[in-house]
Amino acid sequence: MKRNLSLLILLLLSLSTWVSAQDKVSGGKVLDAASGKPLPFVTITNTTNKGASLKADADGQFPLPTAKAVLSFRFVGYKTQTVTFTPGQTSLIIKLEAEISGLDEVVVIGYGQQKKKDITSAVSSLSGKEISELPATSINSALQARVPGVQITSAGYQPGGGTNIRIRGINSITQGDGPIYVVDGVILTGDIREINPYDIESIDVLKDASAAAIYGARAAAGVVIITTKKAKTGRASVDYNGYYGIQKIVKTYDFIDGAQYGYLRRLAWFDESATGWPMNDPETDKKIFSGEELKSLAEGKSYDWPSVITQVAQQQSHTLSISNGIGKNKVYLSGNYLNQDGIIKGSNMKRYSLKANVESAVTDKLTIGLNSNYSHIQQNIVSNEAYYTAVTMSPLRPIYDSTGKPSVVIDPNTGTITVNNPLAMVTDAINRRIDDRLIGNMYLDYKVLPGLSFRSNVGADIYKNQQFEYYPRNTSAGYVQKGVAKVQNFGYRDWLWENTLTYDYNPSEDHSLNLLSGFTFQKRRQEWNFEQASGFPTDELTYKNMSLATRRDNIASDYFNWATSSMLGRAIYKYKQRYILNFTARYDGSSRFGAENRHGFFPSISGAWRLIDEPFVGVKFKSRVSDAKIRVSYGIIGNQDVSYDRIFSQMNAATYPFNGNTQSSGYQLGGNKGNSALKWEAQHQFNTGFDLAVLNNRIQMTFDFYNKNIKNLLLQNTLAPSQGFDGTMINVASMNTRGIDIGLKLYPVKTQNFDWQVDLNWSKYKSKVTALLPGRDSLSPYLKVGEAPNSLIFDYVFDGIYKTGDDFKLNPTGRPGDVRIKDINDDGIINQYDRAIVGRTTPKAWGGIWNYFRYKRVSMTVFASYMYGHDIYNRAYMDYVYSDGRKVILKDGLKYWTPENQNTDIPRPNAFGSSTRTLPQGSSSFAVQKGDFLRIRNITLAYDFSPTLLSKIKIRSLNVYAQALEPFLFTGYKGTDPEIGTSGTYDIYPRYRTYLVGLKMGL
Repeated sequence: MKRNLSLLILLLLSLSTWVSAQDKVSGGKVLDAASGKPLPFVTITNTTNKGASLKADADGQFPLPTAKAVLSFRFVGYKTQTVTFTPGQTSLIIKLEAEISGLDEVVVIGYGQQKKKDITSAVSSLSGKEISELPATSINSALQARVPGVQITSAGYQPGGGTNIRIRGINSITQGDGPIYVVDGVILTGDIREINPYDIESIDVLKDASAAAIYGARAAAGVVIITTKKAKTGRASVDYNGYYGIQKIVKTYDFIDGAQYGYLRRLAWFDESATGWPMNDPETDKKIFSGEELKSLAEGKSYDWPSVITQVAQQQSHTLSISNGIGKNKVYLSGNYLNQDGIIKGSNMKRYSLKANVESAVTDKLTIGLNSNYSHIQQNIVSNEAYYTAVTMSPLRPIYDSTGKPSVVIDPNTGTITVNNPLAMVTDAINRRIDDRLIGNMYLDYKVLPGLSFRSNVGADIYKNQQFEYYPRNTSAGYVQKGVAKVQNFGYRDWLWENTLTYDYNPSEDHSLNLLSGFTFQKRRQEWNFEQASGFPTDELTYKNMSLATRRDNIASDYFNWATSSMLGRAIYKYKQRYILNFTARYDGSSRFGAENRHGFFPSISGAWRLIDEPFVGVKFKSRVSDAKIRVSYGIIGNQDVSYDRIFSQMNAATYPFNGNTQSSGYQLGGNKGNSALKWEAQHQFNTGFDLAVLNNRIQMTFDFYNKNIKNLLLQNTLAPSQGFDGTMINVASMNTRGIDIGLKLYPVKTQNFDWQVDLNWSKYKSKVTALLPGRDSLSPYLKVGEAPNSLIFDYVFDGIYKTGDDFKLNPTGRPGDVRIKDINDDGIINQYDRAIVGRTTPKAWGGIWNYFRYKRVSMTVFASYMYGHDIYNRAYMDYVYSDGRKVILKDGLKYWTPENQNTDIPRPNAFGSSTRTLPQGSSSFAVQKGDFLRIRNITLAYDFSPTLLSKIKIRSLNVYAQALEPFLFTGYKGTDPEIGTSGTYDIYPRYRTYLVGLKMGL
């Protein structure tokens, strides 16, 4: 019995050993090399015995072969790995490395990420490296002409002047038309100039409704998602990026000198009356020139006013960042100092910014993090009148008085300054602006279950603006009032709380599902106050002691708050890695609207078909075509940017008789009549496009066509006086915008020693109003059904200059040398009914061209932008060539009409403008010019030092470069800058060209 028991135990031990050995023999497993996680359903090809090929299971496990074999492991998105198996091996662990390509790049899509190849909607991306190529002072400047469908124009060229951004055309008639920005999960609005571009890891622009619908009521004008830099895993580094440069005016007007000005002034008065104002008559000269001007004429002096207020300006920027990604705690710290002087004296901007991004893996399941950005901006602003005053000032008028101070001319009859000295405006007047902004969020990620994660994010945007102004006695604004001071404070606090659940479900190799659900809440509190006072005993203290003023001219304040709460959801389904569907929806509620329409639902659907991955696509086709994907989407997004008080009726301050007092203070109805039924402006957008790459990704193209029907647009409806209100806001209008975006990336040459890369983008759109108020197809000359809103130039039609012998029936009192206007309606008279559409400011297309060349360690970048097919109302040019004898003119204006020079478009000089009196508004289509241009924005020459050399001195990387910003402009526009705008405003701050040298170093 004992013997049998011993044999049984021995048999069981042997069986256990054999089973254990069998387990080891079948122990093949495929893992992700980076994370160590199993890779499911990996294709394993036995090249020795094709019949023995197989796939790993859902846990990445596979049985080992029974004979010697060569195994090839292939999985989508990973590098193929081949190994040789020999009998006797008891285990085989395969670690596949991710294959990084353009299609595998991660794109931020809002509350998540997605590989570029899986994107179903219109999303354009720009990397931090691409952003840093151009030393822009703001993020929007870095985006200019780089992203298809994104149109960015300057809001002014003063340091810190800001930009205007429009994504895919016009999106509203009366409400805000700029996108929202999402910085590390915090939703922001405005120009966000406070963020240092060198801290940016990537920018993703969500352009169509499907991509932006996850942000619902705030996404009608597009969404710009900004991801800032974080520490790289397993690496510590120190990086410096700095540059220094000088700025010069790009182009100035070519004005006449003092002698020519004196002649034209005499001629203009002579033209009015040859007997009353004879030429070169001393008595006449005393009437039309000041004593100082007569002295300048006698001495042959001429004064260049623009050169006195402008300068060669300096610009510098220094960024130092420290990153540590070793261990469980990742830390990224960055500091930036930017100092930009303006080319007009007295203008300047300084920015100090600090950034800290921290992330800590508390446990295997819990990760917490903090993103923060603080900036302090000091800006000195010069008056918008300064440059215009300088370029139109009499060149005979001295700049300084006998004491060396800016000259001041006082009218003895009125006691006012008759000539506002621009030098005093830029050196003595004060307009100082200080901005402080803190943007940050704290978040936690918790892995609840395999595939299920929870994220909570608390964000804040705290902004404070202070503006201080003082106009002393030697300026026209402060002379009579003995100094004028203005102080205002503006600030807001935005709070955001977001909670989302994300679930990844992959039941098999063919099916993949990503689900997202969430709840968000955002609240803003905003305050503003203003005080203006005058009558100071001295200019020395400026605005610093308002109590010294003898008059309180204006005191005002404002306050409001609003809140939004939202529920959101998204489902992304992939079948066989080539059929992708995306369903997104958001339900928003906003306190900006009344109880009747406080909530809105914004759904979208999109799909993509990866044609390149179809089995029927042959090897021959794939050898030429690297990628082919078709995308289609449709969605609805909203616009909540209605003024917060439009749902309420207003009461205005008033006086009325009461209890025997005829001036009792009180209130009365008036202004806006509240409309509690206001609804969201809703945009219904369809988008279709394709992504194509050929010749091993040497040519890559993205194409998108979109059609947007925008409904419930808000307009101010004027009410009858009997209503007791001026008007009320209503949802009534609609418009349509459709367009095309094309992006093209080329690699004409790609060798070991020489590379050439080209990025092209081209965009166009056409917007038109489809409905206004009931029964009305026009509300103004600039707002009509069938035309883009506020894009028309409406004026009289210039028809040349009257010549000797012409028919003067349209201008019976006219004479040769007068401006001639077309009689549009043929009624024999010139009046307001002869005005017509003489230009359109919407461009037919715009885009950018980026070229990168590299020969060994030397590289050159040439970046250009272009725009064409639009008109600019160049009122400044018309005023600068039409002479009335009172202002300086361009040398082009010397081509004016004379009996000997009748083939000209310039009327004869006349002191009272009788030669232009046929212009009822003093203007015509003569001021309309084509705005087409091609601008070389950036030329960079750089050198990368050899890593072998740098390793000897313990430096990771070193790059030195020289840049010329905006060195060349090609245009037929006659003004100084075709990007000045389209509304006919004068040049208030000239554009500049920058030359700089820089250094990038990593330790």
